[in-house]
Amino acid sequence: MKRVGILLLQLLVTAAGLWYVFHDPQKRAQIAVALKQADRNWLILGWLCYSVVEILATVRWQILLRIQGIRLTWLKAGAIVMIGLFFNQFLPGGVGGDAMRLYFVFKLAPGRKVGATLSVAMDRLLGLLTLLFLAGMSLSLRFNALTHSSPSLHIVYLVLALLGASFLFVVLVFWLAGAGLLPELPKATPFRKVIIESGEALLRYRTHLLTMAFAFLITIAAHLAYYTSYYCAGESLHASAGHAASLADILSIMPLVDTIVSVPISLGGIGVRETLFQELLGNLSHVPPALAAFTGSLGFMNQAAWGLIGAAIFLASQKIISR
Repeated sequence: MKRVGILLLQLLVTAAGLWYVFHDPQKRAQIAVALKQADRNWLILGWLCYSVVEILATVRWQILLRIQGIRLTWLKAGAIVMIGLFFNQFLPGGVGGDAMRLYFVFKLAPGRKVGATLSVAMDRLLGLLTLLFLAGMSLSLRFNALTHSSPSLHIVYLVLALLGASFLFVVLVFWLAGAGLLPELPKATPFRKVIIESGEALLRYRTHLLTMAFAFLITIAAHLAYYTSYYCAGESLHASAGHAASLADILSIMPLVDTIVSVPISLGGIGVRETLFQELLGNLSHVPPALAAFTGSLGFMNQAAWGLIGAAIFLASQKIISR
């Protein structure tokens, strides 16, 4: 019943967000014209930029796996990452991809279940630390511009609340791990399993500081490639928008969008992402509301396209993974 309730809530939020930004017939007509005039070269470049994200994600995970003594071929590791992308996009909760990654690693390295679990936990933690860093940079450098309008100001306040909670979580994990208090956490503690796994991952990986610093840089590069794919989506609509967002503007709003979308209140962030783009990009770059929102949709399509490739790999997983 809990899962059904979460799914219904996500469907409701997704539908409400899409209706809010796309219910106006004039907006839909504007988007239709923009699609007809879209620059295919920018669309292809955006798709290629997102491919860099998954390549870097595979490299990072390989690093984390090998520290745990788990050696997978690049083909298998990349295939598992792509399968995880598909399940993260299309399953409620946003953690289905992690479960699938563990499922396949458990099959390939049955004696390394703890190490596999810690590699996924550390992968998540690196993503969180990178998001905190990039969002903090964006807010510190562009705070006045991002809070120019009342809706944008409310979004920024929400982001600050989420970042504050994330920062407290990271501090708690570091403190518990350093003080050796992880096993003593009461069973009723919220997110106890996540806290313990994250703390144990820190303990296991802290002896590889240089390697982890490299993994952190890879994660930053992956985020920037991801954000650039949205810039390409916006540039593809330049002819219709009349005024496209600059790369600096996209890099400024994307950490904020990612912070909110990371909360699994809609399916794949659909609806929420478009609403945020409409408000933030419209305020910062004066892009027409319909095209600002559709930039978010078009950017997500790059990710969804790779997710569908992950679905195809999953269907062929018995042949690919078992080799």
